[in-house]
Amino acid sequence: MDKTTKSKKSIKTKETNIVSEVLINKNSLSKKQNYTEEQLAFIEANIKQSIILLATAGSGKTEASIQRVKFLLTNGVPPEKIIFFSYTTAAVNEFKKRLNNDKVKITTIHAFCLGMLSRMKKFKEVVDIYQFIDWYKEKFKPRFNDSDEVKSDFYDLINQMYDDAQYISSAITAYKLQTADKISCFVPKFYNEYRSFLKEKKVRDFSDMLIEVRNLLKDNRWLNLFKGQYDYILIDEFQDTSTIQMGILLALNASHYTIVGDISQSIYLYSGANAHAVIDMLKKRRECKEMTLSINFRSTKSIVEHSNLYSNLTAIPFHQEEGAVHKEIIIFEELVKILKENPEVTILARTNDTIRKLEFQLMARKIPMRYFNYLTKSECESLKRAEQRPSTMKKIRKLLPIFKTTDNAIQFIEENQNQKSFITSIHRSKGLQWPIVVVVNSISPEILAHNKLDSLDKKTLKEISFFHDAPEDDVENFEARNVHYVAVTRPEKELFFLVYGI
Repeated sequence: MDKTTKSKKSIKTKETNIVSEVLINKNSLSKKQNYTEEQLAFIEANIKQSIILLATAGSGKTEASIQRVKFLLTNGVPPEKIIFFSYTTAAVNEFKKRLNNDKVKITTIHAFCLGMLSRMKKFKEVVDIYQFIDWYKEKFKPRFNDSDEVKSDFYDLINQMYDDAQYISSAITAYKLQTADKISCFVPKFYNEYRSFLKEKKVRDFSDMLIEVRNLLKDNRWLNLFKGQYDYILIDEFQDTSTIQMGILLALNASHYTIVGDISQSIYLYSGANAHAVIDMLKKRRECKEMTLSINFRSTKSIVEHSNLYSNLTAIPFHQEEGAVHKEIIIFEELVKILKENPEVTILARTNDTIRKLEFQLMARKIPMRYFNYLTKSECESLKRAEQRPSTMKKIRKLLPIFKTTDNAIQFIEENQNQKSFITSIHRSKGLQWPIVVVVNSISPEILAHNKLDSLDKKTLKEISFFHDAPEDDVENFEARNVHYVAVTRPEKELFFLVYGI
C-alpha cells in the first residue's frame, strides 16, 4: 500500500469517527431553542474560556455567535466589555440587527483601527482602490491628438482596472503586509503608480493604517489607551484575518478571545489572510478550547457529501433529501435551458472576465435574468446621458445588431433588473445561499475525471480546477480548492457545473 492510499484511508477513518460522534437526525436538535448539542456547547461554554470554533458551511455559526454574546450578557458580562469583529460592513450590519444591543461594540477591524488612530491624533484620510483608479485615469489619460486606437486601448485598460479593482487592491495589500512582516514577495502590477498616488495625495490606505496601528501599539504610551478596554473579543470569519490584524487584537490584551470560522473557506490568501497563523498566535497567548459546528442546515444530502471532499471539517447533512449534484458538465445551450425552466438560478464564476463574457452571451439570447456585469449601472446612466465613453461605446456596439438601438438595450436591462437569476463571482457569494447554483470554471478533479477531461493540459486545468497532488506550500492551488469549496456549498437543492470559454 502506497503513502497516498494510506493517507486517504486515514482521512476516511477520521471522518467516519467524527460522523459517528454526532447525532445527525432531526431528533438531535435540543428542546432548548432548537439548537444542536454542538451549538449549545458553544453558546453555553464557560465564560472564562477562550474558544476556537471551527464551523462548516451552512452550520448556523452567525446565529450561534449571536447567542453566545447573549449568553455572556445574561451571565453578568457588561456589554461595554464585549467587542465583536466581522470581515465586512454588511456582516456587521446584519449582526447588529440580529443582536439588537447598541452597547455591544460591533465593527470591522479596519473601522476599529481608524478609530484608534483618531484617538491617537494620528488621523490621515484613508482612500480606497477606486480613488486610485480615478487618479490614474486623470494622470495618464491620452493626449488630445492621440489616435483613436490609443484612446480606446487606454479606456479599455481603465475599465478593466475598475472590474479588477478588488484583485488589484488585494495584491497590493498582500505585498505591503508581507513586506511589513519581512516576507519576500513579488511586486504587484500598478504598485509603483499606486505608491506615487498615496504620496502625491498625502493619504494612506487600509494596509498602511494597519501597519501604523501595529507599530504604534509597540509603544506603551499608546498601548495603555486601549489595553484592557475589552474583556471579550469575538472574531467572525477568522480565516480572513491577517497576522497583522490578529497582532493588533491580541495587543488589546482582552481576558478572553473567541474566533469563529472555516479554514476551508479561506479564499483571501492573496490579501494576506492566514488562518493557521491566526490560530497559532491565539494559542500562544491564551489557553483555548477547540469546538466544532458540523451539521449543515443549508444543503441537501448529496451536495453536502460532495462538498465534504474539499473540506477540512466533515459536514453532516441535516436535510436527508437527496437533492442533485449533476456530475455531467453542461454546455452553454444547457445553461440557457436551465435558466428558461427555473426562475431562480445563480451562476458563480471564478473571474470577472468570464462573468462579463457569459453575461453578454445570455443578453444576446435575451434570457430573462438580472444584468449588471457587462454594462454596469454607471455605464447605463452614462449612455442615457449620451456620454461617449470609449470602452462603454465599444460594449454597446456589440449589442446593437441584437437590440438595434442603445435605448432598446438599456430598456432590456432595466426590464429585467428584478429577476432572481443572475451571475456573480464566487468570492462575492461567500455567506450566501440559493436553491440552484451553476458553478463555472471551478471544476473538481473528480468531476473532470467523470467527464474524461482530466487529461487536459496543465495550463487549462489550472484555469478551471486544482490539483490534489500539489505541494502544501502551493498557495495558489490551495486557494483554488477553497474557492471551489465555497462555490459548491452555496446551493440548497441543485448543483451544476459548466466549462465556458476554454
